[in-house]
Amino acid sequence: MQVTAFAVFLVSTLVILAVFGVVARSTTVHREVDYASANRLRLLFFVSLGIILLTFLVLTLPRLPYPAEASAADRVVLAVGKQYAWSLTESTTPTLANWDTAYSPVTTVPVGAVVEFRVTTLDVNHGFSLYAPDGTLMAQTQAMPGYVNRLRVVFDAPGTYTVLCLEFCGMGHHRMRGVVEVR
Repeated sequence: MQVTAFAVFLVSTLVILAVFGVVARSTTVHREVDYASANRLRLLFFVSLGIILLTFLVLTLPRLPYPAEASAADRVVLAVGKQYAWSLTESTTPTLANWDTAYSPVTTVPVGAVVEFRVTTLDVNHGFSLYAPDGTLMAQTQAMPGYVNRLRVVFDAPGTYTVLCLEFCGMGHHRMRGVVEVR
């Protein structure tokens, strides 16, 4: 895959350099410009580019991750960050006033369920990241004060999944953890 990407980059670079060389060389000789022909060429280029972009739009639009008619999630988990802690609850939204009673760093969800995390924070920006039991990053989104990001995840295997903060939020950043138990 990396070899193909490098080959595409290299070919594109050579084409750009060749076009630049041809244009630079053509400006050294004075000649009359046929504006009608140049305008037709510009129009052809514009229409061709429009067709290419429209083709890519038609081919990629159906593959968007969240279609408008998406089904409801099987489980909704409210993920609220507060400096150095994640609260993962399903019923009560933690606030500064009820944090001591509503706070729960652990939630349990069934295997195969579509879980929607509604991620926000009470203080500063945090990075909500979800790690599989083997330590690989499964999904992530930003947690921002006054805004709720929705992150849908399907847990295919049982285990203990870890929630960590990916945005440095202060001296206790490394302690900011949560747990999703999948059974």
